[in-house]
Amino acid sequence: MLDPHHTSVPRGCILTGLAVFGLLCMGCMEESPPARFTRQIEWIGKGQWLKADTHLHTKFSDGAHTVSEVVARGAGHGCDVLAVTDHADRALGAATPEYAEAIEVARREHPNLLILAGLEWNVPPWDGDEHATVLMPAGPDEFLQLADFKKQFDDYGRDSHDAALADAALTWLALQVDRDGIAPVVIYNHPSRKDARSIENVADLQRWRGINELVIGFSGAPGHQAGEPLGAYEYREFPIDRWDPAAARVGDAWDALLQAGIDVWAARAPSDFHKVAPSGVSDYWPGEFSETWMYVPDRTAAGVLRAFHAGSFFAAHGHIIREVRLVVVAPGLERPAESGEAIEVAVGTDLDISVEGLVPDFDWSGMANRIDLVELIAITPDMARVVAEQEPASGTRLLSTTIPVPQGGLVLRARGRRRVADGPDLMFYTNPIRVVARPVEPAHVVRLPDWSRSQLLGLGLCALAVVSLAVSVTQRLNSKSAPP
Repeated sequence: MLDPHHTSVPRGCILTGLAVFGLLCMGCMEESPPARFTRQIEWIGKGQWLKADTHLHTKFSDGAHTVSEVVARGAGHGCDVLAVTDHADRALGAATPEYAEAIEVARREHPNLLILAGLEWNVPPWDGDEHATVLMPAGPDEFLQLADFKKQFDDYGRDSHDAALADAALTWLALQVDRDGIAPVVIYNHPSRKDARSIENVADLQRWRGINELVIGFSGAPGHQAGEPLGAYEYREFPIDRWDPAAARVGDAWDALLQAGIDVWAARAPSDFHKVAPSGVSDYWPGEFSETWMYVPDRTAAGVLRAFHAGSFFAAHGHIIREVRLVVVAPGLERPAESGEAIEVAVGTDLDISVEGLVPDFDWSGMANRIDLVELIAITPDMARVVAEQEPASGTRLLSTTIPVPQGGLVLRARGRRRVADGPDLMFYTNPIRVVARPVEPAHVVRLPDWSRSQLLGLGLCALAVVSLAVSVTQRLNSKSAPP
């Protein structure tokens, strides 16, 4: 039989002590770090938008118009940035002293216009079948550098063709960084025009990016949008709603590269202007139909090249949209992430994603304008698909959705369309945002810091003292309440 006057420690006191011990442990546990940037564009929120066309031709190669005329027309169609990029065939006039003088004259004629000097490179080992835009940092040596590049590395008409020459060209270009750290830009043009399958572009871009990151990506939309066939695609692959299938077909080359961890930018829509003619093949003037909008740190040639490297640009056809922003909000992130950036977020975290932009009342032809559908594309380690689509209401927010971060992370890109009843739709595309997934431990696992034995002993003694105090208080209470 139990002694009714026996002093025992109530279970509640023991539980209280254990609870305090648990709280002490929890207080010492590390909380899951908030989302953070792993690649950040410093001018987001304080830059400016510039309209650019960085792929056009003049009489210095196979174009039909002078540099001054093409530049004047581009300025008239609202371009802030133009790059003269005549073919680099060694028998043509690009990168000659006359070429340099014509560009300098155009710069004097249009002091508020940014006119970049470049070339369209015949990329080894394909003779003249594959092309890339090469843009040099503006400066006293830009034309000498272009001439040197043309002489050493253009592949057209060579006696032999070797892919190693392209590797050497990229290595050489990496040495042409200017005193402010601005590097040249290389962009693969009309990538699927001569391909049997657009997915072939993956291997080419992987090779070039294995040398360095000067090849920032490819033209998601080819030029030659006024003629037939669209983009001058006459082989086996053809544009989808005016965009190269490498970008337009979900899961194709662009997504495969992103899936492989290679961040390339393809939200570019140049004119590839050659000529305007009353009959036969003709092009839209720079800026007339195709637009690439750059979000730059400042209105300089260097700012444009920095934006190309960063991925802070989008592209559209038909003047259907302005100031497009793909935005990702994550808990703890210092500000929303935007195209070209990368963030690290814990698995399972909900991301608030939006696509924002200004929709003009009228399109390039003066017709009433609208955006009919906006799509969000997600690329994970095992798939690429459209994960959200919305018909925009009025206002600047065109799409809004929430997605949890999966194991392995994801990459997000967006596009929008204006439906055209009797032809290909008018589209816009953004560059991607990468979301790196930070693993989280299961909830039942208690993760303690790396304590020394003395620290663990001290913590145990603290817990023991709490239990001892509870026992002492209980004994005093029992002694006072005991009968005399």
